[in-house]
Order: sequence, then C-alpha cells, then structure tokens
Amino acid sequence: MEKRQIWLVAAIAWAVAIFIATHSPSSTGGNTQFLIKKLLGLSSEEAALINVVFRKLVHLGAFGLLTVLLFNSFEKRKFLLAWMITTLYAATDELHQSFVPDRTASIWDVGLDSLGALIALGLIKMLNQRSYKQS
Repeated sequence: MEKRQIWLVAAIAWAVAIFIATHSPSSTGGNTQFLIKKLLGLSSEEAALINVVFRKLVHLGAFGLLTVLLFNSFEKRKFLLAWMITTLYAATDELHQSFVPDRTASIWDVGLDSLGALIALGLIKMLNQRSYKQS
C-alpha cells in the first residue's frame, strides 16, 4: 500500500471516529460538564466555563488532525483540498448531530472546525518552511 493511501485510510478512520463520537447522546455538553464538575470538584459555574473551553479545543484538535491526515493523503492542491474536505465534513457532521437526541447542530462549530483545519495547515506550512531552511 502506498504511503498516501495509508494516510487516506487513517483520515477515513478518523472521520468515522468523529461520527461515532458525535452520534453518542452521552457526548453532549451537559454530560461533559457533569463529568468535569464531579472529577475536578468544581462549582457549576467553573465547570461550565471549563466545559466550553474543553469542547471548543476538542473541535479544533479533532478537525485539525483530520486535516493533517487528509493533507498527507494528497499529491496536488493539498492545502486547499484538505481544508475544503475537512470543512465540508464538519458541516455534514453538524447536520448529522441535528438528528441525534439531545444534540444540536451549530454553524459556529463548523466555523470552529474549519478554523482548526486552517491552524493545522498553518502549522504544517511553518514546519515545512523551517525544515526547508535547515536543509
């Protein structure tokens, strides 16, 4: 199996993992807030704040990773394709969530996922330039 195909299989597997996670009613904001409150012994207000930050960081990281996997699976137009496919997948994932009990869809989360993709691509670009300068 070619290296790019391995990256593509990893990207598909990660997209499936995102789908499974977002399909679960137990991964709602209320459930994660409850766990944060109990595990860290925080007040409801403190747990709510940490929950929001945690959930937004998960969006950035999960879709940033998807972008890296996609980026490595393409030969041409890597930046554009990785960003576009990640953003499209984020939109379809939010649509999917609208059909899951106790979950909601948010255009803001699509934007956050797309931002995570752009941040990941920016980091790739910085690392590539840095390694190019060192050669």
